[in-house]
Amino acid sequence: MELKGIGVGSKAVVGDVFRLETSEAVAEHQKTSHTPGEETSVLATAIATTAATIRSETASSDPTTIEIMDALLIILEDPELQQMAKPHLEAGFDAPTALFKALDEFAELMGDDEDFKSRVGDLRGIATRISSWVRGIAQGPSIPQEGRWIIVADDLTPLETSQFGPSVVGVVTELGGPTSHTAIICRALSLPAVVSAKGAMALEQGSSVLVDPVGNRVLPDSDLSQATQSISFIPHADTPLITVRANIGGLEDAKKASATSARGVGLFRTEVLYLAQASEPSIEQQTSAYTEVLKAAPAGKIIIRTIDAGSDKPVPFLKLGNEENPALGVRGFRLNTKHGGFVISQLKAIAAAINATGRDVGVMAPMVSSVEEVRTFAALCAEAGIQSVGIMIETPAIISLMPDLAGLVNFVSIGTNDLSQYLFAADRMHPELGGFSNPWQPGLLRNVSQVVTHAKALGIPVGVCGESAANPLLAIVFAGLGVESVSAAPSAVDSVSEALRAVGAQKASEAATLALRASTAEDAEASVRSLFEGD
Repeated sequence: MELKGIGVGSKAVVGDVFRLETSEAVAEHQKTSHTPGEETSVLATAIATTAATIRSETASSDPTTIEIMDALLIILEDPELQQMAKPHLEAGFDAPTALFKALDEFAELMGDDEDFKSRVGDLRGIATRISSWVRGIAQGPSIPQEGRWIIVADDLTPLETSQFGPSVVGVVTELGGPTSHTAIICRALSLPAVVSAKGAMALEQGSSVLVDPVGNRVLPDSDLSQATQSISFIPHADTPLITVRANIGGLEDAKKASATSARGVGLFRTEVLYLAQASEPSIEQQTSAYTEVLKAAPAGKIIIRTIDAGSDKPVPFLKLGNEENPALGVRGFRLNTKHGGFVISQLKAIAAAINATGRDVGVMAPMVSSVEEVRTFAALCAEAGIQSVGIMIETPAIISLMPDLAGLVNFVSIGTNDLSQYLFAADRMHPELGGFSNPWQPGLLRNVSQVVTHAKALGIPVGVCGESAANPLLAIVFAGLGVESVSAAPSAVDSVSEALRAVGAQKASEAATLALRASTAEDAEASVRSLFEGD
């Protein structure tokens, strides 16, 4: 039996199946013999204790995990959620049941938005832990600390992945896609994974399986000799065909990136600095944080993205509130409408940090869809003293408007994660729509090609900073399409650089042509892979 899915990583691994299943008793709805007041106290204590424990447990985790968990805990600790649980406590339910019911209502308030439904699913994972603690019931068998285990689940919450130890060597999930939390965290931890593998939960507990991310498959009772071989790139040039930069979220990421071959930063996600801020930081505080990051970042140009709050990234002091379709709502540069004062303060802080460090910095706005938005952002940057101005290409609308951006921007950067989401009208966090987030989709690659064509006419450089650039083969395709720089997580920078040092412009162009001619994501990847397998 071969399970097909979407691979994450380039290294195959063999291990024993550990199906991650939760005891049904933990999630049961139960009445209580205690008073509503007593259960209210239990719930408040359980939330506070669990949140503190999780923060302690994840303190040494990778920055991606910390960022995701901080955002979830902010929602969990919001008094409004406990207020939603109050009627259920007064109806005689125990604290865990009241929390589960409150989360059900929270999910209903979010409507059909799968991005927020995914967040609620992650919160349920934390609620399950709270229930286990309150009721004294084990959530399920603990992952053994010895051996080599492949974690198999329907999907994984950030809390579950944060608890992986050295014995976890791989992951297989039935749901999810290449930009799901599971995939992002596995990529950050360098854990081989195959997501969206239908039938995974039928794998026998304790059985041996081969996780083959390069082949996008899982093979029971197989060994490494049957794994799809990664293409071995032999560098022949001193520098990559195009510039390779790093994606960072803060100071620790900047330090990690400086230990790689990255030539600058292609995406500095500034919202990470604000996710745990209960009150708006001053310009001086922001300047200090930016200055530290700029000093620690690798040599080369640094591209800073202004705050991309909203959707799945709640920033407490902005008080954005709930939206029926947050991925289509007030996020990215749209925050300027009601939170223009903060946008201006952020730009002033960035400008001050540039002056303090002397670094070569470009600043770009996320989620722009109109020429008017670009004009507004360019004017704000000019007022703050920022000279290199760019935008993220994330919405299909802005691609067709690029010819009208002459004189407004100095560069553009393609965010393939969100561009895929809006291009295919498929929420990138929806556990059943992972295939649409596959960066090999010809529809996505053809839009990247259009962006390059428009950028050349404007005489400005174009980069790719989405998760897709972490794939060496895709990085080569982007180079062949005319993209001038790519950026990836620090853990992927060196492998991407190595691949781009091994190919010339003609070979990259051939790869791009093959990818553009394909009609499916699978055919695009297979045709490009075949081009290099014979080398």
